[in-house]
Amino acid sequence: MKRSFCLIAMTMSLPLLACNGAIEGGGGAPSSGAAGFGVVLSGTGGANVPASGAGGSSDPTGAAGAGVISTGAAGAAAPACGPGAIPADVAAVISARCIACHGTPPIAGVPSSLATYAALTAAATTDKTKTVAQVALARMQSGAAMPMPPAPLMQPTATEVAAFQSWVAAGTPPAACATGGAGGAVGTIADPYSTPVVCTSNTMWTQGTHGSNNMEPGQACIACHSKGEGPRFALGGTVYPTAHEPDNCNGGPLTQMARVVITGADGQSVTLTPNSSGNFSYSGAIATPYNAKVTYMGRERAMIAKQTSGDCNSCHTEAGAMMAPGRIMLP
Repeated sequence: MKRSFCLIAMTMSLPLLACNGAIEGGGGAPSSGAAGFGVVLSGTGGANVPASGAGGSSDPTGAAGAGVISTGAAGAAAPACGPGAIPADVAAVISARCIACHGTPPIAGVPSSLATYAALTAAATTDKTKTVAQVALARMQSGAAMPMPPAPLMQPTATEVAAFQSWVAAGTPPAACATGGAGGAVGTIADPYSTPVVCTSNTMWTQGTHGSNNMEPGQACIACHSKGEGPRFALGGTVYPTAHEPDNCNGGPLTQMARVVITGADGQSVTLTPNSSGNFSYSGAIATPYNAKVTYMGRERAMIAKQTSGDCNSCHTEAGAMMAPGRIMLP
């Protein structure tokens, strides 16, 4: 599935009727075009713990901002070891800073995945004399000229860059097993957008177009309200716990703890609080183009591309439209 939600992360996700996007390329400037919510999640409250099993999903309930990506039913919580396994400290950096764009497959415009050991140690498409890991490190160290992750996303910490640099300098060895232990399965970093369709709250809006701030979560607000039905919004959408939730599924209590932060071209910011259905809206003036992000428990999922329209759910549908990868999602 083509994706262009870097994450934004965030997740997370605020394009509208015309969803403008910008994706980081392998050394090039961000491109502009029809794209969704380019996001990468980040936070200071804790690191994302990668899964070793397939079918993982994002668990937004981790304490103290620990962005835990859980494994599927058959997965184990501990990182894999042995041939083909990514060391835990390196996997944590990729999970926190890279995987939203460099997943499997990577989003449109991104030259390579960073989700597996094989992908990291393969020759880079932008420089065949170097591995993908070597090129990734160079981008992390490039500074303000070509930051990676791209602005306005938070940059890796010095500790994170040092962990990645040490691994590359050592020749990108696979994760070592404990003394006497056998090699484990090939480790794959869980992609928060490779999850099944699910209504996390297990509750649905059932009252049709009955006027309410909670009405029709997941559906395009402005497309309907612009016809004269209900109040006019400058911006509106729905925040969900996971990436692929059906229309009219309520976001639930977790989304009420999130905040949607919009920063206009004039530097003025407005912070919106989703309601019990996950819906948020704003009727005031917004100087375009604007930046957007979702914050939750010390983490954030920010859009890379500045936006000019506000009908978030027109792109952030269950499956994703206009190259968005899915719903506006908690970081």
